[in-house]
Amino acid sequence: MSRLTRIGAIYRKELIDILRDRRTLIAMVVVPVVLYPLLLLGFLRLADSERSQLREERFVIQVDDEPTRQWLEHVFTKIDDQNREIREPDKKTTEADKNVGEGFAIRVGQEPPASLDDEIQLHVCRTAVPHKTSEDVTHKARSRISIRMGYNEVNVRSRTAMKKLRDILDQWSGLTTRQSLQETLSHLAPNERWDAEMEVILEPLELKVVSIATERQRGGWALGQIVPIILVLMTITGAIYPAIDLTAGERERGTLETLMATPVPGLHLILGKFLVVATVGMLTAILNIASVSATMHFGGLTQAITKELPVTIPLSVLPIIVLSMVPFVLLFAAILVAVCSFARTYKEAQNYVMPVILVALIPAISVTLPTVRLEGTMQVVPVGNMVLLTREMFQGTYTWSQVLVVLLSTLLYAAAALAVAVRLFGQEAVVFADTSAYRTMLQRRFFRPVPIPSLSQALLLMALLFPASFYVNTQLSMWITDDILRMMRWLTLIQFAGLFVLLPWLVVAYCKIDVVQTFRLKLPPARAWVAVMLLGCSSWAIGHELFLLQKLVIPPSQAVVESFQQIEAQLAASPLWMMLLFMAIIPALSEEFLFRGFLLSGLSSGLGKGSAIVFASLIFGIFHFMLDKLPIATALGILLAWLCWQSRSLWPGIVFHALHNGFLTGVLIGAPTVAQWLGVSEETADNHLPIRVLIPAGAMFLAGLAIIASLRTQADNDTSHPTSIDTTNAIDKTERTHV
Repeated sequence: MSRLTRIGAIYRKELIDILRDRRTLIAMVVVPVVLYPLLLLGFLRLADSERSQLREERFVIQVDDEPTRQWLEHVFTKIDDQNREIREPDKKTTEADKNVGEGFAIRVGQEPPASLDDEIQLHVCRTAVPHKTSEDVTHKARSRISIRMGYNEVNVRSRTAMKKLRDILDQWSGLTTRQSLQETLSHLAPNERWDAEMEVILEPLELKVVSIATERQRGGWALGQIVPIILVLMTITGAIYPAIDLTAGERERGTLETLMATPVPGLHLILGKFLVVATVGMLTAILNIASVSATMHFGGLTQAITKELPVTIPLSVLPIIVLSMVPFVLLFAAILVAVCSFARTYKEAQNYVMPVILVALIPAISVTLPTVRLEGTMQVVPVGNMVLLTREMFQGTYTWSQVLVVLLSTLLYAAAALAVAVRLFGQEAVVFADTSAYRTMLQRRFFRPVPIPSLSQALLLMALLFPASFYVNTQLSMWITDDILRMMRWLTLIQFAGLFVLLPWLVVAYCKIDVVQTFRLKLPPARAWVAVMLLGCSSWAIGHELFLLQKLVIPPSQAVVESFQQIEAQLAASPLWMMLLFMAIIPALSEEFLFRGFLLSGLSSGLGKGSAIVFASLIFGIFHFMLDKLPIATALGILLAWLCWQSRSLWPGIVFHALHNGFLTGVLIGAPTVAQWLGVSEETADNHLPIRVLIPAGAMFLAGLAIIASLRTQADNDTSHPTSIDTTNAIDKTERTHV
């Protein structure tokens, strides 16, 4: 039985059992399909009922004396008269067209109330403030009216009454100002029309504010504020029950030991269970998106959320959101399987799951602030980046580079979490829930020496390095923009030396992993150096042509072009040795040490040759953090990983990497005449290389590939030579037992 057949059989069996479970169906189907409409529509009806009740409410105002009561009634009458004048004759009377005085009952009290209650919502006190006027007989002596309005801010009826009366008084104040100005100026030129002039005097500025938001942004504004949080929470909730049932449930039913005793590798068992949890979580995510969108669209909740924006459902973006949820579901499926593996009972697993939900909600809620954007480090923050991406998708303000960074980073975290789950699932302490044996998983004195890192160790380190490296690159580019050499020094110290070299070495030393085999420090066969020289002197031409072809499909952004121009302009004034050091030698040493040393060795312990090379190269491309560099960097990573695998040594890759990065730089600065002949000068940088260069470069490149392909075959056949020890065969033997 093949590997995929075994995993498929486990997957089908576990999925059928899970779908038969009542609790899973309730969490996956009943909650999003039934509970969401009931909750959201119930909230809508309650909100409408509350607004209707407040509109019908008659608020009680207490005043100190009879003149104040008469003045308020005069204000209400004046506003009603004005409303009738401006109202269209054929307009039907609505709730808002009723007399404003009908909403208030005025009472005269001798003493102001000590505290307002449900019977009295407002207390109004009126006093007159004398105002000096000129002695011109045409002016009337006027007084400014001072109103003190007391209300209870914690009482919704009192607060509503205050806002309603304040709007009426503001309207009366504007009307009184207009009439007073007309009376004051009418004696100067009674035959002229003062309406237009008074309009200019009262409103000297005519301001029109027009929103430039697109219909898509306007349509997805409300959904972008609400749906991401619901989606994250309910997706995790849907994956909780299958994760608990397939781990702690198996142990509680006493079937876990029997399952582990079957002639099926533990890797296949955990992959089948993981895929079931991910499937249920994905189905829950799809049902949640469909249920929330349908409820908000057909239930009228969008109109209740906002009155200013015509909120609609951007249906075109929903499939993209569903696809973007796949890495997120994979991440939390792996996390939940790993966490629940420690639980001995169903109840204990539920206690373990609660911290996971809280940890997920903290970044999910924190990124909902309007000032937080999907840029910089936020693109690689777990959970938070997915919430921000979903919000940006609903509002139509995302870019494909942001989508790529978020999805690839989440996939990397998911792969690391899955590798950890695979590692934990086969541990004796986890299988038998032996609390005293858990310390053997963490304490160094219990570690056994191993030749290479495990798959989980490699992916977990990559998952930790990715956000750290992204943060270092982002912050250095923000802090140091005018001195590229200074930025390169800090980048070399923090990222290349610290993260890419020192940290993997510390992990290897602490976990008792063989340094020589992990980083492939033995010397390669002599023929490998010939291949390196052929490839190093020709790969730049192949990369140049591939980049020109890539520009036809993915044009580089203007910001990237300007950034490269700024870097080239500053580096051009630097010595050649310094440019080669920072651009070629240091990146080659550090990147090969991490990606073709630690990462490739770790991936080879759980994957085959082809899968290990491809995944290591893809991660190498992701670590360049730019969409423009991803295809070329991944292709270069495949070539470097293949060279390292075939030669069983890291050194040829270091030399080839340095030659590839530094060849053009050295030729352009050290030999401009040669650069002109090769067709790579500044004037011809965007043109295809001449045939006289492409044909020899292609021949050298193919010859180098042929030599690399023959390295492993020659070493395998040369068994009589005492020094031709196939260290990779030793690694291959540990691959079957190291997971």
